Amino acid sequence: MNSVMTEKTGLVLEGGGMRGLYTAGVLDYFLQENFFTDAVVGVSAGAVQACNFASRQFKRSARVYLAYIGDKRYLSWRSWWKTGDIFNTDFCYNRIPNELDPFDYETFAKSPMKFYAGVTDVETGKAAYLEIKDLRTQMDCLRASGSLPLVSNIVEVDGHKYLDGGIADSIPIGFFRSAGYGRNIVVLTREADYRKKPTAAMPLIRWKYRKYPNFVQSSATRYIRYNETLDLLEELERKGEVFVIRPQKKVELGRLEKNPEKLKALYEEGFSEAKALFPKLMEFIGKSKTVRKKG
Repeated sequence: MNSVMTEKTGLVLEGGGMRGLYTAGVLDYFLQENFFTDAVVGVSAGAVQACNFASRQFKRSARVYLAYIGDKRYLSWRSWWKTGDIFNTDFCYNRIPNELDPFDYETFAKSPMKFYAGVTDVETGKAAYLEIKDLRTQMDCLRASGSLPLVSNIVEVDGHKYLDGGIADSIPIGFFRSAGYGRNIVVLTREADYRKKPTAAMPLIRWKYRKYPNFVQSSATRYIRYNETLDLLEELERKGEVFVIRPQKKVELGRLEKNPEKLKALYEEGFSEAKALFPKLMEFIGKSKTVRKKG
């Protein structure tokens, strides 16, 4: 992988379940301004938001979340009990994008941005970054990125077993920097003073994934890598090498939050904060030829 830094611009999107509504707001403001980057990498919910950004479907993410968050066909413990997936696979990845709120596959495929979905290889415990060029044929790559441990089935893609990308690499700034993206915008879904703690679910994870010791180890040490990445981002911010957009107040929202008013408010917060920061973002970008902005 090329380690030479260039002026290529990357967009890095953290996950966080329903906290992804904040990211959706940020990206919708970018869409409103016709602002795009050379590449985007999203993890879990961040990957979902990135899809609608690449397909240029303004407000689609928020519309889908708010329309179906209370629908048992979308998210329910009944689905988990019957299928092993708390998010119903057929409803979320087939009926919604193909029937109920059509996804623009053609615009996505024609997007000049490269798009990567971060996943965790269950057998190695390491991060992988799957480039998605055609979502019609690569929907399982997106599904794998957001398949939460304990409440989702392992997703197999090209002979590899994957789960939620956030386990191995929640904020893949290192991946983009090592790939040569020297100017990165990072959208986080937690406030500035947030630090991750060890997960209380480790006993269940050790039991359920006992056949995959590397994944168990990666899960146990996730909080360490996450907090180290936050420290790295602070350093890169001071150097002017990254531009970070994050909630300005504590996010009082659960990963599987179902309150539509809270979700709508978080979306609007992301949109408003992106608008407020946009002039500074343009200063950060400068006149780089790698930014794809079309009027």
